[in-house]
This record gives sequence, structure tokens and C-alpha cells, in this order.
Amino acid sequence: LALAAFAVMVAALAVHLSFGNEAVTKLTSPSTFDHFDFETFWYSAKAFWEGRGIYYDTGHEATSANPPLFTVLISPLGLMEGIVAYKVYALTMLFVSVGYLAWMADELRLRAGWAISGTVMLLLSMPLLTTLSLGQIYPILALGLVAAWIADRRDKPIAAGSALGLVITLKPSLVPILLWPLVRRRWGMLGASIASGAAVILAGTIVVGLGATLDWMRFVANRGIDEVWTNASLPGQADRLFRENEFAEPIAMLPWMVPVAFVLGFELIILSAAKTRRDPEMGFWALVAASLLASPVAWENYLVLLGPGILVLIARGRWPVVLLLLALQTFPSEWRLLWQDANKTVAALALTLYCFVMIVHWLAFFGDKERKRLPCDT
Repeated sequence: LALAAFAVMVAALAVHLSFGNEAVTKLTSPSTFDHFDFETFWYSAKAFWEGRGIYYDTGHEATSANPPLFTVLISPLGLMEGIVAYKVYALTMLFVSVGYLAWMADELRLRAGWAISGTVMLLLSMPLLTTLSLGQIYPILALGLVAAWIADRRDKPIAAGSALGLVITLKPSLVPILLWPLVRRRWGMLGASIASGAAVILAGTIVVGLGATLDWMRFVANRGIDEVWTNASLPGQADRLFRENEFAEPIAMLPWMVPVAFVLGFELIILSAAKTRRDPEMGFWALVAASLLASPVAWENYLVLLGPGILVLIARGRWPVVLLLLALQTFPSEWRLLWQDANKTVAALALTLYCFVMIVHWLAFFGDKERKRLPCDT
């Protein structure tokens, strides 16, 4: 594993040196179009102040997938110039990222050197840099997951459930993590999760109206599989590889592979849920990874949500697998440029990279066995 981590780091460095790094370059771009996800949110915020629909009447080509309350909370950014608003948002997300990683390291009582090393590597990972560049919400989701995990560790089920509810409302594809309290019969946590999610939806409905809430629900319910290669989910890869799509030529026409991928993803969720009964601390992160693999869309930047789980592996002394996971998170999206002139089948398989990376994360979390005591407890 250590040798594999070294090989991955060398390969990632070669890609960086050969093609540069678009995500890093876009971080300082003066155009909001280069911060595409944020630009979508910003248009929704402007529409809120102007009394227009915050989903389908914003004037932007894309539709925000966030619940109405999120748009209300970031609405002050709609009163600013676009690039100024992006800088405020990006800095906020950076502080949130530093905060939840530091909080996790402190909870695990990692030694200063290991805490700093792990945190810095995760802050410099390609998923997080790309997240900040595009202006995505994944640091908020990661903070919610960390808050839930730590609250459960401290035997505060209501706080843990409230955090889970917020996360699931922001990203409904993560709803399988409700199995975490369910299989352990933590009924208070489960109830708090449902109540928290309902409260977020209700609050948004009160402020922006029932129509906007229904628009959001319809958008989430009708969202299908995205065949772009950076969609790291199992159904996404199966759809791109085995069914006609607008982004790539399939390597074989096997449309039945898509439902097979969904079934496989469901099985990963069930296996991860079962692990939470034996090892709730690591089982939680395995369940998050399985939820991403099973969903119709899971962008490569969703790996940000799994970073705190790597810190748990550090606390358990799993250094070889930690090195491999950190190395895999350094791979830039410029990887695709290596395969422009390659055989189509070879290129299609090579572009399953991020799905493979997510599977390796799930295997690391699922396969880890709980020790009687973590090093931080001694």
C-alpha cells in the first residue's frame, strides 16, 4: 500500500507538471462563470431579492439543487457584485473546511504533527481545491457530518440527529445515512433527523413560498444520471460505459448494467449499515461512501465528505492505507487529457478513475476493524 501510494503521488505529480491545474488557476479568476456552481447560487440569491422564482426564473442556464432555505441564508451575497460575493463565499468555505478538520483532529486527539500533516494534505487535495474553485457546498455538508459523528461519540443523539437532518436536506442523495441511527435503534437521533429536515423545508417554505419548495422537490426528484466521467457513482459509470449517452461512446451496449449498478450500490449500503452496529465510528464513514457510490450523481469533489474518515484511520494507526487515500485525492481532472488520442475503450475505462478512488475509500472504511481503544484514548 505504501508503494502504491508513492506510485500514485508520482503519477499525479507528472499530470500536474504536464498539464497544469485548472482548479488552482480558476481560484483567482475574475469571471463568475469560472465559479459555475457559485454563479448558479448567486443568480438564485438575486432572484430572491427581485421577487422572481429562485429555481426556474433566475436568468441562469443551470438550476440550483439546494433547498429554498439555503438561498435565503446566502441571499445577502445577491446584493454584492458577483466576483466580490464569490470571494466572500469561497473564504467562508475555506474557514469551514479548516474548522471541521481541526475539530475532527482535536476530537480524535491526534498528535500535532499527524494532525497538521493530515489536515494540510486534505486542504490541498484536488476535491477540496476544485470545490472552492467552483463554489460548491460540500464543506458545509462535511461540517454537518463531522458534527453528527462527534455528537454521537459524546452521546448527544438529538444534536447528532439534527445535524444529519440538515445534511440530508441539503443533499437528499445522502438519505441512506439515516440507517446509521436506525440499525442501532437510536430512535431519538432518527426522530431528530426527520424533525430537523422537516424544519428546514418548512422554514424555507414560509420565507419563499410553497411554489419554490415544490419546484425544488420536482428538480431533485427528476434529476437523472449524469454521464460525465467525473460522476463517480456506480450507476453513472454504468450509464456512460454501457448505454447510449451524449458524452461518450459506450464500450458495449449492455443497458441492463445500469440497474445492476443500482443493485450493487444498494448492497454496499446494506453492508455498511451492518458494519455500523459493530463499529459505529468507522461504519458511519463507510455508509457515507456507499451512499455516494449508489446515488445517480456523485461528483469527484464529493470525496471532500470522506476526508474526516481518513483522520479516523490516522487515529487508528492505519498509515499505509492513509497514505494511499491521501495520494489518490491528489489526482487532478487533467487526467482526462492523457487519453484524448487513446483507444476509445481504453480511454473509457481509464476515465472510471474517480469511481475507483471512491471504491477504495469505501473499502478502507468498511474493511477497517475497530480496536478496543483508539490511540487518542490512551
